[in-house]
This record gives sequence, structure tokens and C-alpha cells, in this order.
Amino acid sequence: MKYIVAFFWTFVLGEIIGYIGSALESTTYNATATSLFAVVIGMIGTIAYVAISKSAAPHADK
Repeated sequence: MKYIVAFFWTFVLGEIIGYIGSALESTTYNATATSLFAVVIGMIGTIAYVAISKSAAPHADK
């Protein structure tokens, strides 16, 4: 479930950042390229965060 939520929010926030960035740069807004870039970077970040968190968590001795 956390990956679905991360996918949704990376899509939404990526579109917002892409729209604002294209307006600041005075270029045309390309929703397809912005969506793909945001989702790929967001998923890489989410998977990296989970992997780092797992390896950094203290292990309980049994």
C-alpha cells in the first residue's frame, strides 16, 4: 500500500513542480515527460528509503 501512496504523491507533486518549473523557464509544459520523470525518481527514492531504513534499524537479540 505504501508504494501506491508514494506513486500517487510523486505523480501529483511532480506535475506541480513541472508546471511551475516550465512557467519559470518560459518553456512549454510537457505533462508526459514530467509524469514519467517524477514517478521514476519518486520510486527510486522510495525504494532507497525503505532499503536504508531496513539496514539502519537495530536488530533485537533473541
